[in-house]
Amino acid sequence: MEPIETLPADARDMHTFFLQETDRGAAVLAGSYAENLLGLYLQSFMVDKSVAEKMFGAHGSLATFSQRIDFAQGFGHLDAKTCADLHLVRKIRNYFAHHPKSASFTESPVKEWSATLSTGSVTATDAAFTGVAEPRLPYLLAVMNLILAFNVRTYGYGNPESA
Repeated sequence: MEPIETLPADARDMHTFFLQETDRGAAVLAGSYAENLLGLYLQSFMVDKSVAEKMFGAHGSLATFSQRIDFAQGFGHLDAKTCADLHLVRKIRNYFAHHPKSASFTESPVKEWSATLSTGSVTATDAAFTGVAEPRLPYLLAVMNLILAFNVRTYGYGNPESA
């Protein structure tokens, strides 16, 4: 799906939505938002934006979350650690989207995947500080970190190229 234009201020609203959702809702919404921002991030590197719809459309070379992650890593736009986190976000999002009966951040395999994220070692104190339930905290922290990084590149905050 072609990315939908968002602004950095939207991230604050999304964070609020993530907190109000069930585990399933938070996983799907946060994962989809990260996928969308990755698309915008990659488009920020495009010299010829007239092919964006073709590349990011339903049958394009960068139509899926997985393709976007692999492209970003392969062409050096994101490091391997960030891409590993993105693949875990994708995997968790897809798990919640395709398991209609039981899916929770407290159950296997989601619990183990979340613990593998670079933000995976959180404590009850971290959960109390952020207001996020501990089992989903590593996932949401990873997504929020990715959102911030994509917004920096896409919109130029702190980017010497934009000065």
